[in-house]
Amino acid sequence: MPRKKAIKEKLTRVETFKERISLRTSLVLKDGTTIRIEPVNGKEDPREFQRFINTLTKEGTYLLVDKPVTLKEEKQWLQAQIQAQRKGEQIYLKALAHGHLIGDCFAKPGFGRNRRNINLGIAITKNWRGKGIGHILLEELIIRSEQKWHPKNIYLHVVSANKKARQLYESLGFLIIAQLPQWFEYNTTYLDEYILILDKKHIQQDKKACIR
Repeated sequence: MPRKKAIKEKLTRVETFKERISLRTSLVLKDGTTIRIEPVNGKEDPREFQRFINTLTKEGTYLLVDKPVTLKEEKQWLQAQIQAQRKGEQIYLKALAHGHLIGDCFAKPGFGRNRRNINLGIAITKNWRGKGIGHILLEELIIRSEQKWHPKNIYLHVVSANKKARQLYESLGFLIIAQLPQWFEYNTTYLDEYILILDKKHIQQDKKACIR
């Protein structure tokens, strides 16, 4: 697996049937900042998550949320994520710097006959983008999803105007399989949206690199 020079990874080793999968618990950036990677555990401060989502909304990122979230709304949402995590219905990871939430990501199976199709999502605050954090978080989601669900497909959505996110996804092995014309409402206009699926060959190459 290619490793970025700017990042040193602290790894927890987990044995699987025939191979060893590396679960990251933290990474150290080039400037020495330690980023902790943790699943939600019920000890989270809803105000921190409210600050996080409202910062992204104010920036005008390509999230579905398009207006400020109240503390009550965030408490209800966070509780639902914690419950889903405990039931094994999703993988929700948070990225912390200096004790503050600077990124999050999730993996969720589909419903019923789509249960082996896993949807990914990710968000990073502006000041922490371009440092390799998103790449590491998505890699971690893919590894944990493979371990937990053995999915048929891993997929995600991206708005056509979000070129940096698309580049990130493609660097991880995601391929565009569909385009939804004028699908995503943004600032009184409609943008195209892409559906990308992870190339399984890319996963196998990464697994082989991980166990060398």
